[in-house]
Amino acid sequence: MKNAYLWLAQLVTGILVAVTLGIHMVWMHLDNILSALGIDANEPTSWSSMIQRSRDIVWATLYIALLAFVLYHALYGLRNILFELVQSRGIRRAVTWGILAFGILAFAWGTYVPVILLIK
Repeated sequence: MKNAYLWLAQLVTGILVAVTLGIHMVWMHLDNILSALGIDANEPTSWSSMIQRSRDIVWATLYIALLAFVLYHALYGLRNILFELVQSRGIRRAVTWGILAFGILAFAWGTYVPVILLIK
């Protein structure tokens, strides 16, 4: 039953990745769509614009959520692929702990800058 919940979380994070990445792509890279909707996307990829967005709680939350969704979705998928290759319980446990440690470190590293910019 535990694996069913983890698999369901895999599906949900896949959907959430698509939604948050869609928001990011439209805002950052599809200036023509935004201008057609009447939204002024004044140089969204300039350094000052990125820093200003990172200081906004909404955008920082979106970036951190996107990172969390992508990390869970990708690392749980990788774990399942590796589990198909090995049958040893000990190796599976080592794979799980290794992926978990990597995920925690990657999340901490990826959230450092948005959190620091929010605090300043």
